[in-house]
Amino acid sequence: MASSTISTGNLTTRFQNKVKREYVRGGRYAPYIGNTQDAIIQVNNDLKKVSIPLIGKLSGAGVTGSTALGGNEEALNNYDFTMQPTYKRNGVLIDNEENEKAEFDLFSEARPALMNWAMELKRDEITQAMGAVIAGTTYANYGGTTGAYGAAAATAAQMDTWNTNNSDRILYGAAVGNYVSGDHTASLATIDTTNDKLDADMVRLLKRRAEAADPLIRPVMVKGDEPWYVFFVGTYAFRDLQADLDTKHQNAMPRSVDGNPLWTGGDLVMDGVIIKKVPEIDSVFIDGSGGAFGGVWGAGATGDSLATGGNLGSRVSVGFFCGAQAVGFGVGRQASFKRKKEDDYEHQSGVGITMKSDIKKTFYNNKQHGMVTSFHSSTGDA
Repeated sequence: MASSTISTGNLTTRFQNKVKREYVRGGRYAPYIGNTQDAIIQVNNDLKKVSIPLIGKLSGAGVTGSTALGGNEEALNNYDFTMQPTYKRNGVLIDNEENEKAEFDLFSEARPALMNWAMELKRDEITQAMGAVIAGTTYANYGGTTGAYGAAAATAAQMDTWNTNNSDRILYGAAVGNYVSGDHTASLATIDTTNDKLDADMVRLLKRRAEAADPLIRPVMVKGDEPWYVFFVGTYAFRDLQADLDTKHQNAMPRSVDGNPLWTGGDLVMDGVIIKKVPEIDSVFIDGSGGAFGGVWGAGATGDSLATGGNLGSRVSVGFFCGAQAVGFGVGRQASFKRKKEDDYEHQSGVGITMKSDIKKTFYNNKQHGMVTSFHSSTGDA
């Protein structure tokens, strides 16, 4: 009796397809990535320069009764935000001891490390994008040179311009009055360690700011008519909010282990807002060191360091209160694995991963489109 086998080519193709799906859909931000205008992180696929379109809402009164519509039509405002996908690659070398295995085994051996590298890079580039600022035509990272195509670290002056243009979508601490017009440094310095820690009242204020922003920060609609926002915060801000919500969850949430975040350690939910912990906001971007993103919002910031930017030099963290189309994800080429031809007298073979993308916060007319940025006091554990 003959036994059927699957050809190496078929296995490799199936594996490549899985890699493409996981690169875009996997990771901490995965539930919020999609192709539609209702996604927080909107994907656009193109081999070259890509654009995320924005269609403005109609605001005219229209006509009623017998009034002619002809001549009373309203202009449809539309804007674009462009991205420039560029290649990101990494690889490993494998000698003949491993190369003598079947090709799909070689892919399997290299897959975990290369996929983890690609996923972590995507996660950090999305986080970097959420912290970005724009000054005129200049798109800049809050700190560091790695991230969106062509972006450099923002200067203090560029942050001041961003502060001016986004007064309705930045919240410093727990009060709107902490905002100092045109001065990001002075605004951060109003944040103190007593009154400006993240709590439920601040989340509700952020939601009101999002609802009142002009242009509108559009919530993500679930089940047709349920508006939701997602708030990405660091470890210590999540800790502070969790402590503030403990009693509320005890009284309002199910007592079972499965349903109450007191026991599950999952996302926090309140008032139509999902609060999602992204530890790397603190551990990498503010407090970290080394690597492409280590400490770029903290000790390595070109403009205002969040590690010392608060009142009396206290530590500040940042959160991103997001509605639809907050971030654009331009995909030039999906992630895939490549083989390197043999080298070192035919003793070594290489396996690499390659993808082409650009990830940016979306801005239209110098306003960040789908997000309120929250700066709050967030000290480390004593």
